[in-house]
Parts: sequence; structure tokens; C-alpha cells
Amino acid sequence: MSLLTETDLAEIGAVLPRLYAAVGWSATKAPDWDVFRRCCHRQAVLVPMGSGAATPVPLDAFVAGMEGQRASGAIRSFDEVELGHRVEGYGNLASVRSSFVATIDGIDRRGVTFAHLVREEGRWLILAAAWENEREGAPLPADLI
Repeated sequence: MSLLTETDLAEIGAVLPRLYAAVGWSATKAPDWDVFRRCCHRQAVLVPMGSGAATPVPLDAFVAGMEGQRASGAIRSFDEVELGHRVEGYGNLASVRSSFVATIDGIDRRGVTFAHLVREEGRWLILAAAWENEREGAPLPADLI
């Protein structure tokens, strides 16, 4: 059940694709950390589940870590796009389930992000997001592809 307007749903649905696009880089394109930060609440927490254990990271520490990997050449190219999403919400709260494909140095990895958004000063912002990559025995949900 969602008590959001069509405008709300469109605005919420655009946040994660904008975030994914901003984080990417290549030899000729830098990430847009300003856009990335504008997608998030100033106290957002990002939670990669790469090791199978939650590792909450504050927004600025996440940006610094990604920028460090880019600057050192540990990751030469990174591109991320949304495959599909589902939105639920009530009032000033929303939950988004978003599938993605991230191409890191030419290797595709698919996964799912669960994001909690809040409406603050008329804008939908990510307050917390956790994601996990697809793995054997845990394929992406069919409704998100």
C-alpha cells in the first residue's frame, strides 16, 4: 500500500538512478560527488553487505573511500545503472527496493539496494541504504529485473 501521489512516486523513483549515475567514473569522466551528496540526507548511512556482514558507513566516509579507490587506480572504471525498482511509502517516508548492475573494471555485478527515504524541505533524500550483490543461490528477484 502506498499513500503517495504520482508526483511523489516519480520523484522517489528518480533518486536511486541519479545516485547510481553520479557515483560512476572512467578514464574520461569523474564521479559527481555533489550530485551524489544531494541525493542523500546529510546524516545518511550507507551499508554495503559485500562480506555478508553489515558495515555502516557515514556518507562522507563512503565518498572518501570510493574516491580513494579511484585516485589510487584500485578501481579504474565504475558504472552503475538501475534495472528496476519498487516504491512504498506513507506521508514523508518511503522505502525503495532497487536492482542494479554495476560494471567495475569491465566486470558486471548485479545486486539489490534497499533504501529508506525521507521528505525534507520538499525533497526526497536517502536516509539509509543497504545493498548486496547477487550470488549463487540468491538471484535477483524477478519483479526487479
